[in-house]
Parts: sequence; C-alpha cells; structure tokens
Amino acid sequence: MKKVFLWLMVVTISTTMVVAFSLAGCKTTTTTEATTAIETTTATETTTATTAAATTEAATVDPASFKGEINLMAFNDEFDVQGAKGEPTMIEMFNKVYPNIKVNFTKVPSGEIAERLESTFSAGVGIPDVFVGEQAWVLRWITEDVWENLSAAPYNAEDLTKDQFSYVKDFVRDKEGNLRGLTFQATPGAVFYRRSIAQKALGVTAPNDVSALMTTWDDFIAMGKTIKEKTGDYLVAGPRDLQRLFFFAKKQPWVVDGKLVIEDVVLNYLDISKKIRDAGLDAGALTWSPDWTAGMNGKVFSYVLPTWGLFFVIEPNITKPAEPVKGVTYSYGDWGLASGPASYMWGGTWLGISKKSEKKDLAWEFVKFITTNKDFLKSWSELRGDFTSDKVVDAEVAATASRPSLAGQNHMQYFLDQANKLDGSGWAKRVTQYDEDIQNAFMDALGDYVDGNTTRDAAIQAFKDAVVALYPEISVQ
Repeated sequence: MKKVFLWLMVVTISTTMVVAFSLAGCKTTTTTEATTAIETTTATETTTATTAAATTEAATVDPASFKGEINLMAFNDEFDVQGAKGEPTMIEMFNKVYPNIKVNFTKVPSGEIAERLESTFSAGVGIPDVFVGEQAWVLRWITEDVWENLSAAPYNAEDLTKDQFSYVKDFVRDKEGNLRGLTFQATPGAVFYRRSIAQKALGVTAPNDVSALMTTWDDFIAMGKTIKEKTGDYLVAGPRDLQRLFFFAKKQPWVVDGKLVIEDVVLNYLDISKKIRDAGLDAGALTWSPDWTAGMNGKVFSYVLPTWGLFFVIEPNITKPAEPVKGVTYSYGDWGLASGPASYMWGGTWLGISKKSEKKDLAWEFVKFITTNKDFLKSWSELRGDFTSDKVVDAEVAATASRPSLAGQNHMQYFLDQANKLDGSGWAKRVTQYDEDIQNAFMDALGDYVDGNTTRDAAIQAFKDAVVALYPEISVQ
C-alpha cells in the first residue's frame, strides 16, 4: 500500500507534467494563430513554432476540464480488477488525473470479444469509443479500417511513442505505415524454471547458468534427460508449450503471394516434440488444463510463458492460499527466468479509437494516458510488475526491480534484455491475419502425431488439408 500512496503523491505533484502531453481536444485556433504569426519563416521553423505553441497551450489545460463519458470494451482484468494488495486499476488511476471522464467498461471474455465487436460493427450501433485488439486478432481491426489513424493530427502519436519498442508499434501499422493502435505493454518471453530441480539435477540454480545449458534444442533435450534421470521430474508439462519459440523463429509469413509456406523450423517443431514425448520428458498435460497448472507445484521443471505469465499464471498458482490444498507444497520463491533456445514474444493488448466515436477527444485522452504517459506507466509497472511498452520507463524500473517469487531475480532487467533482442527481429512484418487459425491447425496435427495417433507425413498432410478447409483462397502444395 505504501507504493499506492507514493503514486498518489506523484500524480498530484506531476499533474502539470501530465497535461503537457494533452492535445486538449485539438485546439486548432492556437495552431492557426501560431502558423499565421510565422508565415515568413522556413517550413521547418513553421512546424517547430506551431508544435511549440500547441504544446504551450496544452500545458495550461487542466485534465479536470475534460468532461463526459466514454465506452470501453475489453477483456483485460487490468482495467477493473485491483491488485492482490489493493493496488488500483487502470481506470482508477486514470480517474485520479481525469476525474470528470467517466469510463463505462464492458468486459467480455477474450474468446468472445472479437465476435462481439464484429456484431456491433455490422449493426452499426453499440460500437464502443475505445476497444482493444489482442495479438491473435488485432490485425482484423486494421484490415477492416475500424480504428482511427493515430499517426495523423490531432493525435500525433508518433511523437508520443518515440521511446517505445518498435515491434509493438510496427505490428499495428496499416499499409501506409500509420499507427492504428497503441499498447501499454511489451510481452517478451522466458523459460520459467524451478531452482530446486535445477540444483538437484544440474548442479546450478542461477539464471545465466541454466540458460547456458539450453542454447540449442539438442541441449534442451539433453538437459531434460538429465533431469529425468536424476530427479524423475519432467522437462516441460507438454510439447505444446514450446510453440511460441518455434513460430516466432520463422523467417517468412505463413502465407506469401497467396501460398502456404511451411518452413523447416516448423517441421523441426514436430520432430523435437516427438523426441520429447518418446523420451518421456513431458508430463503429457495440455496447456491451461488442471494437470498443467498442478505441475507448477509438482514435478514440472519449466514453463514457457511471457511477461504476463508471471503475475497472471505462475504467481497465482504457486502462492500458498488462505486454505491450502492438502498435500501440495507451494513453490513460491523457487522460480527463475532463463533464456531458451530461441527468443519470442506472446500476446499483448492494443487500444484503438473507433472511427464511429462521437467522443474522440475524450477517448484519446484515455488511450494516450494508458499507453504513453510515463508517470502512469512507471507507477503501473512498479505496482503490478508489468513490463511496459516504453524502453525508458522499463530501464528506470529495472534499476531497482526484484521479484520475491523469483528468489529476488530482477525480472524487469531480464525482459528488457529480451525485448531489445526482439526489437530488431522483423517479426511484425511476418505476421498475417491467418496466423492464429493456421497455427491452431498445426497444433492439432502436432498433437495427433506426438500422441502416436498418426505418422509424421500424415500429420503434415492433415495440417495442409485443414488450412485449405479454413481458407480456400490459400494455395497449398
């Protein structure tokens, strides 16, 4: 709670700093006056003076002067669920600075929200002013052109996001290169591992030492065999957990010039998964199943999860509850973050403004605050442990970060190092609107192959057939 009070003090002290970034509902009069006053200058001088004039006026605007209501539709707990120790929600933090903008929040499960939004688009009514896109389907909103162009005036988001990781911005650019959404987070991944199992089986516990033992997939499997031999524990809960490591390593999109591209790295995923299963190195658990979760306090050595996996998945399951389950030894404090054979990212939430909104000025104040306000992002990260989209903020938080669940490891520094690696990966340019469905089809085929229900060749053909059934327009050879 001490951090909450500190945050409130920061907000009070820095209110004038916060509003300096506000567009103040597009104050065109001042911009026009500034431009007229410097008509005889060069084009560069005109732009500079105009921007300075707009910024000066924006600095005088009190956030409390923005009044009205906006509708937000999202699936995220961050907007309406307080932290375990009563840490404020995003909406609560926004309203500390903007007390007169009421955010009407409609929460829809992640598996339902995309179709719910599509229904509102078709009906033309009930479209929220602000709505989110998740990595799996955010490109739909860009393709369907339902979000505002945030690179253009009056938003000018390019300037506000100059310190953000390129890959979280490039992912939501349209064909002309304009930003259509913004995010408050970046989601690089890790291999979460049990320190006690590492000590018994491998003789090491430090993240760097564990990382050094799995730089290649052959190393990863060899490590799993050692763990099984010395402790009887499993390397992973199931081969499906590894998918992001392979899919992110692809060098081409799934679909190029209308044709399905199956790279060697994808076929290698089939082979590695089969080796793991045949060697008895996985627990045979499906991701998100009760058995999968139970392994965190049981016999599973590692889980492949991104930033949000720490506080939404790992910590809730390893923390001893008020009424502990009989026979379960909770593993809080026994975990670490290591680098696996490949870097990856997984998930993320982008916010955009509906083109149909009649309250774009208020909607922008909300989106801008949640995704670009450095004071807010830093407070959010310190309070919740989340890794933000802003490099400068992440570096500041990483300077003193430490996570008890990870035996004091600096998770922020780990994720910052990983995000910097991903920033030059070119991943965003390889993503297509087909990816989620194609990858799910591949995972179905992989499951049948690993479970021994089909052959390798038959699994590959089943995958191809599934893609044709899903998207007849894609050529499959």
